Amino acid sequence: MKIVFLGEALVELNHSPRHQTYGGNVVNRALYLARLGGSRAIDVSYATCIGIEKISMKMMQCWQQENIDTSLVKCLATKYPNLCFIETDSHGQRHYHYWNKDNAMRYYFSHGPALLNHALMNHDYGAIYISGSSIAALTDDDKTLLLSLLDIHKQKGGKVYIDNNFRNDLWSTRQAQYWYGKIFPYVDIAFIDLNDEMRIWGSSRYLTQRYIKWGCREVVFKQTKKKGCTVCSLVISSNSLLRVASIKLAVKHGDDIADNAFVAGYLAERMNKHTIVQSLLLAQKLSHRVTTCSDAIIPSDSMRDIM
Repeated sequence: MKIVFLGEALVELNHSPRHQTYGGNVVNRALYLARLGGSRAIDVSYATCIGIEKISMKMMQCWQQENIDTSLVKCLATKYPNLCFIETDSHGQRHYHYWNKDNAMRYYFSHGPALLNHALMNHDYGAIYISGSSIAALTDDDKTLLLSLLDIHKQKGGKVYIDNNFRNDLWSTRQAQYWYGKIFPYVDIAFIDLNDEMRIWGSSRYLTQRYIKWGCREVVFKQTKKKGCTVCSLVISSNSLLRVASIKLAVKHGDDIADNAFVAGYLAERMNKHTIVQSLLLAQKLSHRVTTCSDAIIPSDSMRDIM
């Protein structure tokens, strides 16, 4: 199956301005899935918007080296990727600071050729992955365009995967509630961080009812605790809610790092029609390996046995 990840690319500064990396949750999830997909008949593409300067070109080169198809990446001469400074406190908790609100990703649909539009309308991809931050980065007009593309994609039998990542530098809780209510009815698998859920809705009341109402067939709920991360997988089908499994992840270097590996491992198995329990096991295995590394991405040799 071919899957495209739509999301913002980041230039990351960690601890020191001299420590520069390229990342973003969406592209890191695409990267891990691209590694896992080689033996699982999964082809990964990335759709984003970057600049044409040296840093943007270096980012794209890094993605290509990981066998990520970049044919849907747009390059704008007058825009730049977002800049993110990652601050780690004494407890190991990461704090993110973003600078470029008018970054290139905001103009993905409104500048240049309609690459993703054409690809989805022609059913070139069996699945699309969207993050909450992907939606938030777009203009309202382009959010509406994305909705119409998802409608066409679903009519052609395509799958939609999403997470509820919430960034208050991109939009308000009211905006997130409105657009999630529009987009989540198209979703096949949702990855829901309960901390972000609380930020968006202010309460866990009606949590499961909300996703049942929207018709999400499968939801992976995750809650972060001080001593680690407990991931509970819940399957929603029709009007029933079934708890399938609960796993614990020991987080050492930042919950988001484990998240990226978890999502990729889970999708790698589910896209090949493996059971939810099998998918959770691979997600857990890869997540544990990632938490042993201080960098956002572990070397491919560290996961060679599961690729």
